[in-house]
Amino acid sequence: MLGKLFSKATSSASENRRTHQTLPVPDISRVIKPNAPAAYAPMTEAETRTRVEDAERALDSLSAQFENWMRRDLETLRETWTDVQKPGATAEDYRRLYTAAHNISGAAPSYGYPAVARLSQSLSRLLTQTRPGDNAPLINLHVEACRAAIAAGPQGDSSHSIADAVCDALERRVEARIGARKRTG
Repeated sequence: MLGKLFSKATSSASENRRTHQTLPVPDISRVIKPNAPAAYAPMTEAETRTRVEDAERALDSLSAQFENWMRRDLETLRETWTDVQKPGATAEDYRRLYTAAHNISGAAPSYGYPAVARLSQSLSRLLTQTRPGDNAPLINLHVEACRAAIAAGPQGDSSHSIADAVCDALERRVEARIGARKRTG
C-alpha cells in the first residue's frame, strides 16, 4: 500500500515539474558598487620611522596619565567602601562597591597594575557572595591591598613578589569564605 502511494506521489510530482529553464543572472551593480582598487603606495623607511615615533609619543603621553586614572579609580573604590560601612548599607550600596572593584579589575592590566587587577577580581568574587554587613574585614583587606599596590607603582619588580603573595593569600581566604558560605547555605 505504501509502495503504491509513494509511486503515485513521485509520478504526479514529475508531471508538475517544468522543464529546465535557465534564469537570467540579475545585474546588481546598480545596488552594490564594486570596490575600486585602492591606490597603495608603500611608505618609505623614513615615513615608517616617523609614524612609529609619533605612536610612541602618543602612548607615552597616555601612560603618564595611567597612574592618575588608577588613583582616581582607587579613590572611587575607597569612597564606596566608606559608604558601605555606614549603618543601614543596602544591597545597592554593595552593588556600587562591586562595580567599582569590577571597573578596576578591567582597567588595571592596561594601566600596568597586574596585582591590582588580581586583588580587585578577588574582591569582586567575594562581593558576589556577600550580604550587606558580611565579610567587612576581608573586604577591607582587599581595599587596603589595592591601595598599597597602587602606591608601589605599576609593575614594580621588588613589590611584584610581595603583591603576588598578598594576592594568593587573599584569594585563598575568599575561596574559603565562599566555600564555608555554600556549605552553611
